[in-house]
Amino acid sequence: MSPRFILDVHLGKLAYHLRMLGFDTLYRNDWGDRDLLAIARDQGRVLLSKDRGLLQLVEAGYCVIDKDPRFQLLEVLRRFDLFSTIAPFTRCLLCNTILAPVGRDAVLDRLPEKVRDLFGEFQQCPSCERVYWKGSHYERMREFVDEVLASRI
Repeated sequence: MSPRFILDVHLGKLAYHLRMLGFDTLYRNDWGDRDLLAIARDQGRVLLSKDRGLLQLVEAGYCVIDKDPRFQLLEVLRRFDLFSTIAPFTRCLLCNTILAPVGRDAVLDRLPEKVRDLFGEFQQCPSCERVYWKGSHYERMREFVDEVLASRI
């Protein structure tokens, strides 16, 4: 089973990338150190941070070294040996909830006109109700995931 993460305020883009790859990743830019420590402890999450002092206070943590979010992602994937557990596009990028398939008719009123005409498959977040489809943004994200997988070695 993959570790569950919580990230500090400095790692928002890394949180986005981890969620894109399907990893359970909590992140809010308004959480303070006490919040992070309590959630990590109570939920058994691995704290990812750049703050070495903060990491000394948790049972499970990792100090992210790189400054570039793409390299941070590779760093975490390698450190926790996560390449074989990547499940892209299964979590909401905003709130981390697992996505559910949804019929076109159920979200029709929430879609841009062009999307209504061009796409038929959708996923929706049960928590925040954001709707996802495989548009041009998906293609760019898919390329990113492919690059990440190719960087396995």
